[in-house]
Parts: sequence; C-alpha cells; structure tokens
Amino acid sequence: MKAVYCPYCGGRTKRNGRTSSGSQRWRCTACGASTTVRYDDTATRLDEFLGWLLSKDSQAAMPGGGRSFRRRTAEFWEVWPMPVPDGELHRVLHVDGIWVARDLVVLICCSGERVVSWYMARSENSRAWSALMSPIPAPEVVVTDGGSGFAKAVRETWPRTRVQRCTGLATSIWTIPGGTAPLP
Repeated sequence: MKAVYCPYCGGRTKRNGRTSSGSQRWRCTACGASTTVRYDDTATRLDEFLGWLLSKDSQAAMPGGGRSFRRRTAEFWEVWPMPVPDGELHRVLHVDGIWVARDLVVLICCSGERVVSWYMARSENSRAWSALMSPIPAPEVVVTDGGSGFAKAVRETWPRTRVQRCTGLATSIWTIPGGTAPLP
C-alpha cells in the first residue's frame, strides 16, 4: 500500500482505527491530525461503462442482472455527447427541431451530405437556436420550418444569412447533376 501523508502538514501518518462507517482512519505522527483517504476510481468506472457501451453484451447477462453495474456507472448516464463543429463553411444548411420527449427537443443542423451539429434543449426558443448556430460559420442560406424563436436567433447570430421557409414536402431534397434542388 502507498504511504499516506497528512493533508495539513505533509507528515507521515499511521493507522488509527476505523470510522463509524468502516473506513480506515489515519493519524499524523507530526501534528496529530486525523484523516481518511478516499481513492478516486472515476476513470476505472468510466472505462467499465464504455467497455459495456461499446460491446454487444446486455446488462441482464451481468451478475445480479446488472444492478450493481447501473449503480456504479449511474453518473455516466447523465453525460450527453455534444458535437464540435469543424468550422467548415457551407452554402446551404437545413435546421429543424425533433421532439424526443415532452421536455426535450434536439435541434439539428445539417448540410446536404451530413449532420453539422446538434443541440439538446427543453424547448425551441431563440437562446437554444443561438446555441446551435453560434459555433457554426454563417451559411449563405438556411432552410427552416420556422420553429419558435428561430427568426430572432438567425437575426442575432447569422445577420447576413438569407432564410428559406419550407413546408411539408418542400423539405425533401433530391439530387440532380451538379448539386441538389428542392422538390417542385
């Protein structure tokens, strides 16, 4: 075991019984301060979580039906990966909000080839749209269905960008030689 040093004076410590919760107590031989040591195992638990996430295994196949695993890795379920826009300039971008749950909308920005960025919010409002658009270079044209707060956000974030409204089938894109065009 590694030597434990006093957090106050830096002196060596020795074992001095246990706390009421069962943790080892340490007493400094120099200043007499008492302390406990807590080991940070976050990296180990994250590694376990990612190992499961990227595997084909189910939690039901784990010992105890995965209950201990879920308890150990509970904090990592709250992590939402957010994309980092690459800074590429696009002529035309399409934006839309997809409601996943009652209080969760995913705002998506995509070019003709791929998703450029996304942002998760509780509602479609100008602040959420601005958070989606601000790290992306302003395009020439943005195509939108005119969701709540979008007009204000585009005026503030991309003031020189032209806005093309779309409805229903007009949002579909078909490929023509040399580019893309909206359906007639």
